[in-house]
Amino acid sequence: MRPTPPPGVFSGFRGRTASTSGGRRSGTGPRTGAGSASSGIPGTLRALGVRPSKRLGQNFLCDPRVARRIAGLIEDPLEPVLEIGPGLGALSIDLATPGRQFVAVELDFRLAEHMAMGLRPFPRARVVQGNVLDLRLGGLFPDGGRVTVVGNLPYSITTPALEWILAQAERVGRALLMVQREFAERLTAKPGTKEYGSITVFVGLNAGVQNCFRVSPGAFFPRPEVDSTVLEITPRPFPGTTAEERETASRMARASMGSRRKTLANALARGLELSADEARALLAEAGVDPVRRGETLSAAEFVALARTWLRRGRPGGGA
Repeated sequence: MRPTPPPGVFSGFRGRTASTSGGRRSGTGPRTGAGSASSGIPGTLRALGVRPSKRLGQNFLCDPRVARRIAGLIEDPLEPVLEIGPGLGALSIDLATPGRQFVAVELDFRLAEHMAMGLRPFPRARVVQGNVLDLRLGGLFPDGGRVTVVGNLPYSITTPALEWILAQAERVGRALLMVQREFAERLTAKPGTKEYGSITVFVGLNAGVQNCFRVSPGAFFPRPEVDSTVLEITPRPFPGTTAEERETASRMARASMGSRRKTLANALARGLELSADEARALLAEAGVDPVRRGETLSAAEFVALARTWLRRGRPGGGA
């Protein structure tokens, strides 16, 4: 395995010390050509010393039709784009070709070096080696303006990546994310369904979500066991709420759904470190039945609960 270099400029990209990354990747690389079949990917990965990890969910995009379809969702050729985890660059070349400002953040040093070589023909494109969660859009795109974020995300980092994107909502025009179908269903679930959870509420409070299209397992190498979905996520605050109210409503959702079989009164008592009487009083003032389950509350009801909790001076302390 090639050792990781010290921070600094190296091989045409800005290097940062980082360990080998996990996750699903864009897979038809610059050296093998954007239209290569998946048969070229194993050889390229071997040459780079990269072995896809099933445990980490490493699946490289290898279908150029999917790459072109995702890139085609960005109609403005001048729209700045950040790609999270480009891998071998199946999507990167299509994104950089119009000549837009393009930044790809790759954790694995070997893949980042490979990508930097492939992006040399594009003067406004660059690769940053590092963990995107440790970076900020202000540093990656210092000129200001909104950025479109694109990524083929592994299940294990989808939630942290979403939180990273929505924490910088003022700089994000939208995000086009390829995620496992199961996760996509969680983001678009309705209250009372088994898919509905605190991540549904969090995203619903901070963004609009639209299904773009489904991607079959055959579009990846190695072939995963599940379908994927491309989502368009547009940051926007839940109507009439403040940032504090949205943050508190998300906290209420986490506390109330921490134990899905518990009633709201019991779940909030435990999650917020309230007494049983305090939890019931909170729910009564918010107009919510204390015997309901947390997974039955809508985002609007969590906002009402959050406002009541803030008015009462934030009793308790958990969650």
